[in-house]
Amino acid sequence: MKEPIQSKALNVMLVISMVWMGVGTYIPTAYAETNTSPVQEDQQEGKLSKIEIEGIKLDQLFSADSKEYSATVKNEVPSIKLLVESSNPDSSITINGQTVISGVVGAYSLQTGENKFIISVDNGSNSTNTYTLTIMRAENDNNLLQSTILSKGQLSPNFSSTGIDYKVVVPNDVPVITIKPTSVETTSTIKVNETLVTKDGAAVELPVGESDIIIAVTAENGEKRIYTLHITRAAAEIKTNTNTNTNTNTNTNTNTNANANANSNQNNKPGLSQSTSQPNNRPNSTQPTSQQASSLTVEKTSKALLSSLSVSEGSWDSTFTSDEFTYHVTVSSDMDEVTLNPIAKSSNSEILIEGSTKETIKLEDDSKTIISIIVTNEDDRKTYVLVFDKES
Repeated sequence: MKEPIQSKALNVMLVISMVWMGVGTYIPTAYAETNTSPVQEDQQEGKLSKIEIEGIKLDQLFSADSKEYSATVKNEVPSIKLLVESSNPDSSITINGQTVISGVVGAYSLQTGENKFIISVDNGSNSTNTYTLTIMRAENDNNLLQSTILSKGQLSPNFSSTGIDYKVVVPNDVPVITIKPTSVETTSTIKVNETLVTKDGAAVELPVGESDIIIAVTAENGEKRIYTLHITRAAAEIKTNTNTNTNTNTNTNTNTNANANANSNQNNKPGLSQSTSQPNNRPNSTQPTSQQASSLTVEKTSKALLSSLSVSEGSWDSTFTSDEFTYHVTVSSDMDEVTLNPIAKSSNSEILIEGSTKETIKLEDDSKTIISIIVTNEDDRKTYVLVFDKES
Protein backbone atom coordinates (compact mmCIF):
# COMPACT_ATOMS: atom_id res chain seq x y z
CA MET A 1 0.00 0.00 0.00
CA LYS A 2 2.90 2.42 0.63
CA GLU A 3 4.36 2.16 -2.86
CA PRO A 4 1.43 3.87 -4.72
CA ILE A 5 1.52 6.75 -2.25
CA GLN A 6 5.24 7.37 -2.83
CA SER A 7 4.75 7.21 -6.58
CA LYS A 8 2.11 9.90 -6.44
CA ALA A 9 4.34 12.12 -4.30
CA LEU A 10 7.17 11.86 -6.80
CA ASN A 11 4.88 12.83 -9.65
CA VAL A 12 3.70 15.97 -7.82
CA MET A 13 7.26 17.09 -7.13
CA LEU A 14 8.20 16.58 -10.79
CA VAL A 15 5.31 18.79 -12.02
CA ILE A 16 6.20 21.58 -9.57
CA SER A 17 9.83 21.47 -10.68
CA MET A 18 8.89 21.70 -14.37
CA VAL A 19 6.58 24.64 -13.70
CA TRP A 20 9.28 26.46 -11.74
CA MET A 21 11.80 25.93 -14.51
CA GLY A 22 9.36 27.29 -17.11
CA VAL A 23 8.74 30.42 -15.09
CA GLY A 24 12.44 30.91 -14.55
CA THR A 25 13.17 30.88 -18.28
CA TYR A 26 10.37 33.38 -19.01
CA ILE A 27 11.34 36.12 -16.55
CA PRO A 28 14.52 37.34 -18.32
CA THR A 29 12.60 37.84 -21.59
CA ALA A 30 9.96 40.01 -19.91
CA TYR A 31 12.68 42.13 -18.23
CA ALA A 32 14.38 42.91 -21.58
CA GLU A 33 11.16 44.20 -23.12
CA THR A 34 10.38 46.57 -20.26
CA ASN A 35 13.84 48.16 -20.53
CA THR A 36 13.28 49.31 -24.19
CA SER A 37 11.88 52.92 -24.23
CA PRO A 38 11.18 55.61 -26.96
CA VAL A 39 13.85 57.87 -25.41
CA GLN A 40 16.49 55.19 -25.86
CA GLU A 41 15.40 54.66 -29.46
CA ASP A 42 15.62 58.44 -30.16
CA GLN A 43 19.11 58.49 -28.67
CA GLN A 44 20.18 55.60 -30.84
CA GLU A 45 18.67 57.16 -33.99
CA GLY A 46 19.91 60.69 -33.22
CA LYS A 47 16.67 62.64 -33.33
CA LEU A 48 16.02 66.17 -32.09
CA SER A 49 14.55 66.59 -28.65
CA LYS A 50 13.83 70.34 -28.92
CA ILE A 51 13.32 73.21 -31.40
CA GLU A 52 12.65 76.63 -29.88
CA ILE A 53 12.52 80.21 -31.22
CA GLU A 54 12.86 82.90 -28.59
CA GLY A 55 9.57 84.81 -28.25
CA ILE A 56 7.92 83.05 -31.22
CA LYS A 57 5.56 80.06 -31.24
CA LEU A 58 5.80 77.23 -33.75
CA ASP A 59 2.74 76.17 -35.68
CA GLN A 60 2.59 72.94 -33.62
CA LEU A 61 4.01 71.42 -30.46
CA PHE A 62 7.42 69.82 -30.98
CA SER A 63 7.66 66.07 -31.46
CA ALA A 64 10.81 64.18 -32.39
CA ASP A 65 8.88 62.27 -35.04
CA SER A 66 7.43 65.43 -36.72
CA LYS A 67 9.87 66.81 -39.27
CA GLU A 68 8.08 69.96 -40.60
CA TYR A 69 7.60 73.19 -38.60
CA SER A 70 6.78 76.81 -39.44
CA ALA A 71 6.25 80.23 -37.86
CA THR A 72 5.24 83.75 -38.98
CA VAL A 73 6.80 87.03 -37.85
CA LYS A 74 6.11 90.69 -38.59
CA ASN A 75 8.27 92.77 -40.90
CA GLU A 76 9.67 94.55 -37.84
CA VAL A 77 11.44 91.29 -36.84
CA PRO A 78 14.77 91.23 -38.76
CA SER A 79 16.23 88.14 -37.01
CA ILE A 80 15.45 85.22 -34.71
CA LYS A 81 17.22 83.38 -31.87
CA LEU A 82 17.00 79.62 -32.52
CA LEU A 83 17.83 76.71 -30.20
CA VAL A 84 18.01 73.07 -31.31
CA GLU A 85 18.91 70.12 -29.12
CA SER A 86 19.53 66.43 -29.83
CA SER A 87 18.49 63.50 -27.66
CA ASN A 88 21.84 61.84 -28.43
CA PRO A 89 24.79 63.75 -26.92
CA ASP A 90 27.10 62.11 -29.47
CA SER A 91 25.12 63.40 -32.46
CA SER A 92 26.29 66.29 -34.63
CA ILE A 93 23.81 68.99 -35.73
CA THR A 94 23.95 71.31 -38.75
CA ILE A 95 21.62 74.17 -39.76
CA ASN A 96 21.76 74.96 -43.46
CA GLY A 97 25.10 73.17 -43.62
CA GLN A 98 26.68 75.01 -40.66
CA THR A 99 27.58 73.00 -37.57
CA VAL A 100 25.89 74.15 -34.35
CA ILE A 101 26.18 73.08 -30.72
CA SER A 102 23.26 71.19 -29.21
CA GLY A 103 21.38 73.26 -26.66
CA VAL A 104 23.13 76.56 -27.56
CA VAL A 105 21.11 79.53 -28.90
CA GLY A 106 22.14 80.95 -32.30
CA ALA A 107 21.05 84.19 -34.07
CA TYR A 108 19.84 84.11 -37.67
CA SER A 109 18.85 87.03 -39.91
CA LEU A 110 15.58 86.99 -41.86
CA GLN A 111 14.75 88.31 -45.29
CA THR A 112 11.22 89.33 -46.17
CA GLY A 113 9.17 86.41 -47.37
CA GLU A 114 10.15 82.77 -46.87
CA ASN A 115 13.19 81.69 -44.83
CA LYS A 116 14.01 77.96 -44.67
CA PHE A 117 16.23 76.32 -42.05
CA ILE A 118 17.28 72.72 -42.80
CA ILE A 119 18.29 71.02 -39.53
CA SER A 120 20.20 67.74 -39.89
CA VAL A 121 21.06 65.37 -37.00
CA ASP A 122 23.76 62.70 -37.55
CA ASN A 123 24.30 60.05 -34.87
CA GLY A 124 27.69 59.08 -36.30
CA SER A 125 26.60 55.71 -37.73
CA ASN A 126 25.31 56.79 -41.15
CA SER A 127 21.89 57.56 -39.72
CA THR A 128 20.64 61.11 -40.36
CA ASN A 129 17.35 62.77 -39.45
CA THR A 130 16.36 66.01 -41.21
CA TYR A 131 13.93 68.64 -39.90
CA THR A 132 12.65 71.67 -41.84
CA LEU A 133 11.78 74.98 -40.14
CA THR A 134 10.12 77.65 -42.34
CA ILE A 135 9.89 81.26 -41.10
CA MET A 136 7.66 83.70 -43.02
CA ARG A 137 8.60 87.36 -42.49
CA ALA A 138 5.89 89.80 -43.61
CA GLU A 139 6.75 92.31 -46.37
CA ASN A 140 7.21 95.99 -45.54
CA ASP A 141 4.02 98.10 -45.79
CA ASN A 142 5.67 101.56 -45.53
CA ASN A 143 4.83 103.71 -48.58
CA LEU A 144 5.79 107.14 -47.21
CA LEU A 145 8.17 109.66 -48.75
CA GLN A 146 10.92 111.03 -46.55
CA SER A 147 11.60 114.10 -48.72
CA THR A 148 10.97 115.69 -52.13
CA ILE A 149 13.55 118.03 -53.69
CA LEU A 150 12.73 120.28 -56.68
CA SER A 151 15.27 121.79 -59.08
CA LYS A 152 13.09 124.94 -59.27
CA GLY A 153 10.22 126.31 -57.22
CA GLN A 154 9.04 125.73 -53.67
CA LEU A 155 6.47 123.30 -52.29
CA SER A 156 3.46 124.89 -50.63
CA PRO A 157 2.84 123.89 -47.90
CA ASN A 158 6.23 122.64 -46.74
CA PHE A 159 6.77 118.94 -47.34
CA SER A 160 5.42 116.39 -44.87
CA SER A 161 5.48 112.60 -45.26
CA THR A 162 1.74 112.42 -44.59
CA GLY A 163 0.78 115.39 -46.81
CA ILE A 164 -0.21 114.37 -50.33
CA ASP A 165 -1.16 117.65 -52.13
CA TYR A 166 1.19 120.54 -52.89
CA LYS A 167 1.33 123.63 -55.09
CA VAL A 168 4.39 124.88 -56.96
CA VAL A 169 4.80 128.10 -58.99
CA VAL A 170 7.72 128.54 -61.41
CA PRO A 171 8.59 131.35 -63.86
CA ASN A 172 8.09 131.00 -67.58
CA ASP A 173 11.78 130.34 -68.22
CA VAL A 174 11.53 126.94 -66.48
CA PRO A 175 10.41 124.51 -69.22
CA VAL A 176 11.62 121.41 -67.32
CA ILE A 177 11.65 120.59 -63.61
CA THR A 178 13.62 117.77 -61.95
CA ILE A 179 12.06 116.01 -58.97
CA LYS A 180 14.08 113.89 -56.51
CA PRO A 181 11.76 112.05 -54.10
CA THR A 182 13.23 109.77 -51.40
CA SER A 183 11.23 107.04 -49.66
CA VAL A 184 11.37 106.29 -45.95
CA GLU A 185 12.05 102.59 -46.68
CA THR A 186 14.57 101.44 -49.28
CA THR A 187 12.26 98.54 -50.15
CA SER A 188 9.70 100.96 -51.66
CA THR A 189 9.63 101.91 -55.35
CA ILE A 190 8.86 105.43 -56.63
CA LYS A 191 7.42 106.53 -59.97
CA VAL A 192 6.94 110.08 -61.25
CA ASN A 193 4.22 110.25 -63.93
CA GLU A 194 4.60 106.45 -64.42
CA THR A 195 8.40 106.72 -64.88
CA LEU A 196 10.59 104.86 -62.40
CA VAL A 197 12.74 107.29 -60.42
CA THR A 198 16.54 106.87 -60.53
CA LYS A 199 19.16 108.29 -58.15
CA ASP A 200 19.26 111.45 -60.32
CA GLY A 201 15.51 111.99 -59.98
CA ALA A 202 12.97 112.40 -62.77
CA ALA A 203 12.81 115.29 -65.28
CA VAL A 204 9.30 116.48 -66.26
CA GLU A 205 8.46 118.93 -69.05
CA LEU A 206 6.16 121.77 -67.97
CA PRO A 207 3.55 123.31 -70.26
CA VAL A 208 2.57 126.94 -69.77
CA GLY A 209 -0.23 127.20 -67.23
CA GLU A 210 -1.32 124.50 -64.79
CA SER A 211 -0.33 120.83 -64.83
CA ASP A 212 -0.06 117.99 -62.33
CA ILE A 213 2.85 115.73 -61.45
CA ILE A 214 1.95 112.41 -59.82
CA ILE A 215 4.43 110.75 -57.45
CA ALA A 216 3.40 107.13 -56.72
CA VAL A 217 5.14 105.28 -53.86
CA THR A 218 4.62 101.51 -53.73
CA ALA A 219 5.54 99.62 -50.57
CA GLU A 220 7.16 96.20 -50.66
CA ASN A 221 3.78 94.57 -49.96
CA GLY A 222 2.18 96.41 -52.92
CA GLU A 223 0.31 99.17 -51.07
CA LYS A 224 0.46 102.54 -52.89
CA ARG A 225 0.43 106.18 -51.79
CA ILE A 226 -0.08 109.07 -54.23
CA TYR A 227 1.49 112.51 -53.83
CA THR A 228 0.28 115.23 -56.25
CA LEU A 229 2.22 118.37 -57.22
CA HIS A 230 0.04 121.07 -58.82
CA ILE A 231 2.53 123.02 -60.96
CA THR A 232 1.83 126.48 -62.40
CA ARG A 233 4.26 127.77 -65.03
CA ALA A 234 3.89 131.51 -65.66
CA ALA A 235 2.97 132.80 -69.11
CA ALA A 236 5.56 134.45 -71.34
CA GLU A 237 5.95 138.25 -71.30
CA ILE A 238 5.55 140.16 -74.60
CA LYS A 239 7.96 143.11 -74.78
CA THR A 240 7.33 146.05 -77.17
CA ASN A 241 9.95 148.12 -79.06
CA THR A 242 10.51 151.30 -77.01
CA ASN A 243 12.38 152.97 -79.95
CA THR A 244 9.05 153.56 -81.68
CA ASN A 245 7.85 155.69 -78.79
CA THR A 246 11.14 157.62 -78.74
CA ASN A 247 10.96 158.39 -82.47
CA THR A 248 7.32 159.37 -82.24
CA ASN A 249 7.99 161.72 -79.36
CA THR A 250 11.00 163.21 -81.16
CA ASN A 251 9.04 163.85 -84.35
CA THR A 252 6.19 165.37 -82.38
CA ASN A 253 8.51 167.73 -80.54
CA THR A 254 10.24 168.73 -83.82
CA ASN A 255 6.97 169.53 -85.56
CA THR A 256 5.73 171.50 -82.58
CA ASN A 257 8.88 173.59 -82.46
CA ALA A 258 8.74 174.23 -86.23
CA ASN A 259 5.14 175.44 -86.06
CA ALA A 260 5.96 177.68 -83.13
CA ASN A 261 8.86 179.29 -85.00
CA ALA A 262 6.77 179.82 -88.11
CA ASN A 263 4.02 181.53 -86.15
CA SER A 264 6.55 183.71 -84.42
CA ASN A 265 8.04 184.84 -87.71
CA GLN A 266 4.67 185.64 -89.20
CA ASN A 267 3.68 187.67 -86.16
CA ASN A 268 6.84 189.71 -86.37
CA LYS A 269 6.29 190.76 -90.03
CA PRO A 270 5.29 194.44 -90.60
CA GLY A 271 1.61 195.08 -91.27
CA LEU A 272 0.41 191.96 -89.47
CA SER A 273 -1.56 192.29 -86.32
CA GLN A 274 -0.93 190.07 -83.39
CA SER A 275 -4.56 189.07 -83.48
CA THR A 276 -4.21 187.51 -86.93
CA SER A 277 -1.85 184.80 -85.67
CA GLN A 278 -3.27 181.27 -85.92
CA PRO A 279 -3.77 179.51 -82.65
CA ASN A 280 -2.06 176.18 -82.05
CA ASN A 281 -4.83 173.60 -82.02
CA ARG A 282 -2.55 170.64 -80.91
CA PRO A 283 -3.62 169.34 -77.52
CA ASN A 284 -1.28 170.00 -74.65
CA SER A 285 -1.75 166.51 -73.11
CA THR A 286 -0.27 163.36 -74.62
CA GLN A 287 -2.78 160.47 -75.24
CA PRO A 288 -1.60 157.04 -74.07
CA THR A 289 -1.29 154.30 -76.66
CA SER A 290 -0.74 150.55 -76.50
CA GLN A 291 2.84 151.03 -77.62
CA GLN A 292 3.60 152.98 -74.47
CA ALA A 293 3.18 149.83 -72.32
CA SER A 294 6.55 148.25 -71.63
CA SER A 295 5.19 144.70 -71.38
CA LEU A 296 1.99 142.70 -71.44
CA THR A 297 1.20 139.37 -69.74
CA VAL A 298 -0.83 136.85 -71.70
CA GLU A 299 -2.92 134.53 -69.57
CA LYS A 300 -3.71 131.08 -70.91
CA THR A 301 -6.75 129.11 -69.78
CA SER A 302 -6.25 125.35 -69.61
CA LYS A 303 -8.30 123.27 -72.03
CA ALA A 304 -7.08 119.93 -70.65
CA LEU A 305 -9.88 119.64 -68.09
CA LEU A 306 -12.84 117.35 -67.48
CA SER A 307 -16.31 118.81 -67.37
CA SER A 308 -17.62 115.75 -65.52
CA LEU A 309 -16.47 112.40 -64.14
CA SER A 310 -18.62 109.55 -62.83
CA VAL A 311 -18.17 105.89 -61.86
CA SER A 312 -20.57 102.95 -62.10
CA GLU A 313 -20.40 102.18 -58.36
CA GLY A 314 -19.10 103.89 -55.24
CA SER A 315 -19.52 106.77 -52.81
CA TRP A 316 -17.38 109.90 -53.39
CA ASP A 317 -15.68 111.82 -50.59
CA SER A 318 -16.55 115.12 -52.34
CA THR A 319 -18.43 116.44 -55.37
CA PHE A 320 -16.44 116.47 -58.60
CA THR A 321 -15.19 119.82 -59.90
CA SER A 322 -12.89 120.47 -62.85
CA ASP A 323 -10.14 122.13 -60.84
CA GLU A 324 -9.93 119.45 -58.11
CA PHE A 325 -7.78 116.51 -59.13
CA THR A 326 -7.78 113.88 -56.34
CA TYR A 327 -10.83 111.99 -55.00
CA HIS A 328 -11.53 108.96 -52.80
CA VAL A 329 -14.34 106.59 -53.77
CA THR A 330 -15.61 103.92 -51.34
CA VAL A 331 -16.84 100.63 -52.88
CA SER A 332 -18.08 97.36 -51.41
CA SER A 333 -15.52 94.70 -50.48
CA ASP A 334 -16.74 92.26 -53.15
CA MET A 335 -16.47 94.78 -56.01
CA ASP A 336 -13.92 93.58 -58.58
CA GLU A 337 -14.30 96.20 -61.35
CA VAL A 338 -15.77 99.64 -62.05
CA THR A 339 -16.59 101.62 -65.18
CA LEU A 340 -15.49 105.26 -65.46
CA ASN A 341 -17.18 107.92 -67.57
CA PRO A 342 -14.91 110.99 -68.02
CA ILE A 343 -16.09 113.83 -70.28
CA ALA A 344 -13.62 116.50 -71.44
CA LYS A 345 -14.44 120.21 -71.56
CA SER A 346 -12.86 120.46 -75.01
CA SER A 347 -13.77 118.03 -77.77
CA ASN A 348 -10.15 118.14 -78.99
CA SER A 349 -8.81 116.70 -75.73
CA GLU A 350 -7.52 113.14 -75.43
CA ILE A 351 -8.42 111.07 -72.33
CA LEU A 352 -6.39 108.07 -71.14
CA ILE A 353 -7.35 105.91 -68.15
CA GLU A 354 -4.29 104.14 -66.79
CA GLY A 355 -2.63 104.72 -70.17
CA SER A 356 -5.53 103.25 -72.14
CA THR A 357 -8.86 104.33 -73.61
CA LYS A 358 -10.57 101.39 -71.89
CA GLU A 359 -13.10 102.69 -69.36
CA THR A 360 -13.68 99.49 -67.32
CA ILE A 361 -10.98 99.02 -64.69
CA LYS A 362 -10.19 95.96 -62.57
CA LEU A 363 -9.94 96.64 -58.84
CA GLU A 364 -7.04 95.10 -56.95
CA ASP A 365 -7.67 92.43 -54.33
CA ASP A 366 -6.27 94.56 -51.53
CA SER A 367 -8.17 97.39 -49.87
CA LYS A 368 -6.98 100.20 -52.17
CA THR A 369 -6.77 100.76 -55.94
CA ILE A 370 -5.39 103.99 -57.48
CA ILE A 371 -6.54 105.04 -60.98
CA SER A 372 -5.05 107.91 -63.00
CA ILE A 373 -7.03 109.79 -65.68
CA ILE A 374 -4.82 111.94 -67.94
CA VAL A 375 -6.40 114.69 -70.09
CA THR A 376 -4.18 116.11 -72.89
CA ASN A 377 -4.90 119.08 -75.15
CA GLU A 378 -1.98 120.09 -77.37
CA ASP A 379 0.87 121.00 -74.98
CA ASP A 380 -1.36 121.09 -71.90
CA ARG A 381 -2.00 118.12 -69.63
CA LYS A 382 -3.95 117.48 -66.43
CA THR A 383 -4.08 114.33 -64.30
CA TYR A 384 -7.05 113.33 -62.15
CA VAL A 385 -6.58 110.60 -59.52
CA LEU A 386 -9.31 108.30 -58.17
CA VAL A 387 -8.48 106.24 -55.08
CA PHE A 388 -10.93 103.35 -54.65
CA ASP A 389 -11.17 102.17 -51.02
CA LYS A 390 -12.83 98.81 -50.36
CA GLU A 391 -15.03 98.57 -47.29
CA SER A 392 -13.59 96.33 -44.58
